[in-house]
Amino acid sequence: MYTIGCDQHKKYSYLVSKDQNGNTIDQQKLYHSDKEKIRDYFKSVPKDSIVVLESCGFDHWLGDMVEEIGLTVKLAHTAKTKAIAEEKIKTDKISANVLADLLRANMLPEAYRAPRETRDARAMMRYRLRLISIRTNLKNKIHSTIDYQGIQQSFTDLYGKSGRIFLAQLNLKEPYNSIIKNYLSIIDELTVLINKVDVHLRKHLKINKDAQLLNTIPGIGVITTHTILAEIGDISRFKNRHKLARYIGIVPSLHQSGQVLYQGRITKQGNKYLRTAFVEAAHTAMKNDPYLKSHFDKICNKKGYGVAIVAVTHKLVKSVYKILTEKVEYRYRAIYNG
Repeated sequence: MYTIGCDQHKKYSYLVSKDQNGNTIDQQKLYHSDKEKIRDYFKSVPKDSIVVLESCGFDHWLGDMVEEIGLTVKLAHTAKTKAIAEEKIKTDKISANVLADLLRANMLPEAYRAPRETRDARAMMRYRLRLISIRTNLKNKIHSTIDYQGIQQSFTDLYGKSGRIFLAQLNLKEPYNSIIKNYLSIIDELTVLINKVDVHLRKHLKINKDAQLLNTIPGIGVITTHTILAEIGDISRFKNRHKLARYIGIVPSLHQSGQVLYQGRITKQGNKYLRTAFVEAAHTAMKNDPYLKSHFDKICNKKGYGVAIVAVTHKLVKSVYKILTEKVEYRYRAIYNG
């Protein structure tokens, strides 16, 4: 069996293969433009070999290729790997050697390698999020253009039916009239694309049991449901709900001075997509679940709005973990006034 460390770049990968005793068997620099040569190389190594890739954002295609050949792929946690083996002089060869040695010594800080189906779902949800971000930016540009022209408007939704009539009737001098018209055209095109994704997600909800169960949680609709499933992946990789909360980044930061330990604001070091989805869901959930509203009010009166929202978010994380691990629907709780 070989342990193969792979220092991957956009255009090439540097590989170091070692045997079980740590002896270097082979070193290769393979260019990504020649996929067949890469495929032939991995076909030539023993079938029980393990290939280590660093999580770099474009590692998926190479990992998929290696797995299709029949080899095992491990994904190294980049930040933790550097913390364990920080090199004073960094080269491709040294990096690949470090990865191979950490795996061989059973010291590799491993990252979660999501299956292809989960990665595809993530890509779809993040694509939708980017479309919404672009649309929101364009809407803000229209507001700025109107303000720049000194035009007053009092619509709560400038892009609703009445607001669109107002915008269509504006008669501004050029180029501002064309700017608004073209921005609106792009906004409409983006809305069509977003709606197509939403239709797909609603259809998928009907055949996905986990999605149906999550959808019973107040504040968690179709979009949030699919975001949670895509970003979490396999719930069994979290030993408990506290591990899930840490992955999301909603655990308090800790500061120690002498013998005193202080809890600060949430770390925000985690999956930003999940964190945003859960916090947004918390705002809606407390309006639809009397228990969560009572929990929010109690903490808000003592520690403020921000702390209270995080507390409700924790409750939702607990519910999501229980539902996905035990396959049960959300259970509304009674308010205890004792």
